[in-house]
Amino acid sequence: MEGSIRRVQPGELKQLTVRRLQEAGVPLEDARIVAEVLVYADLRGVHSHGVLRVEHYVNRIRRGGINLRPQYELRWLKPSVGLLDAQGGLGHVSTQIATEAAIDKARTDGIALVGIKNNSHCGALAYYIQMALRARMASISCVHTDIRMVPYGAAKPYLGTNPFAFGFPGTRDSILLDMATSEIAWGKILTAREKGLPLQEGLAVDKDGHPTTDPFQAEYLTPFGGPKGYGIAVMVEALTGLLIGGVFGPHLNRMYEDLDSYRDLSNFILVINPAVFDPAGGFLDRTQRMIDEVRALPPARGIEKVMVPGDIEARTQERYEREGIPIPEAVYRYLSGSPAQ
Repeated sequence: MEGSIRRVQPGELKQLTVRRLQEAGVPLEDARIVAEVLVYADLRGVHSHGVLRVEHYVNRIRRGGINLRPQYELRWLKPSVGLLDAQGGLGHVSTQIATEAAIDKARTDGIALVGIKNNSHCGALAYYIQMALRARMASISCVHTDIRMVPYGAAKPYLGTNPFAFGFPGTRDSILLDMATSEIAWGKILTAREKGLPLQEGLAVDKDGHPTTDPFQAEYLTPFGGPKGYGIAVMVEALTGLLIGGVFGPHLNRMYEDLDSYRDLSNFILVINPAVFDPAGGFLDRTQRMIDEVRALPPARGIEKVMVPGDIEARTQERYEREGIPIPEAVYRYLSGSPAQ
């Protein structure tokens, strides 16, 4: 059935993704990086940024909208400030390179800011925050996207969903926040279309700016929290397009329309080594204490347990690693090359 779901083990899903990307001409090592990022998102239950995206990447590659042979060169403009020109390459690869460089620099200098220009879609930002957390680093990362969100009070779009992410390490657990500045990410509209599910009210508007719960009528998204989310979306646009890339808002190439053009996206990656302030590592204990105290708070009526950012996704990951990742049958058939039923 078209709307059915099958459970797939992470290893198999990575293999299928790598094979599909290689068929489109992606070098093996790059394909492995993309697969890691996508399956990581699916493991955390963020299917809007998972292997659902492979078909789009393949279409864009075949139309010339992704450069498969970029020559990455990160230039350090100042001792702790770097810039990477992604040259239209796969965003997962360029963003991993930039994040690794920022982590290495923060180990010696305490802090590093790396910008990426001329980038393409890099997947879930949480993946790169997790890289910093494994190194016991704090990190803030954001990226702008092509216009898909209406500014507060507007009937037409000007900004993208402009996600940002943050992480801070503890001794056992960590804080990991990854969110769009729209009420939902556009990928969740695609997921709703794939599964044939309606949207909640207040998440999207149609082409005329009227609210809609029909994912097939949804054209634009609304900012979370009204003017507050709108303000944060503007902040992300300033830190990326205005500061780093020079291309912003409606001047970015569209993800699903301009398949033959590079996206011109920009990333902002900040990594902080907390040991600069506390060489003994007490920050890890303090963070863990805060996490434990928040989780121990009495829950409000109707709430099972108080959590910190990242807890829901971590629980989902544990379950999916045991049971397999739920993937729409249509997506699995595409990845495996199986004919439609």
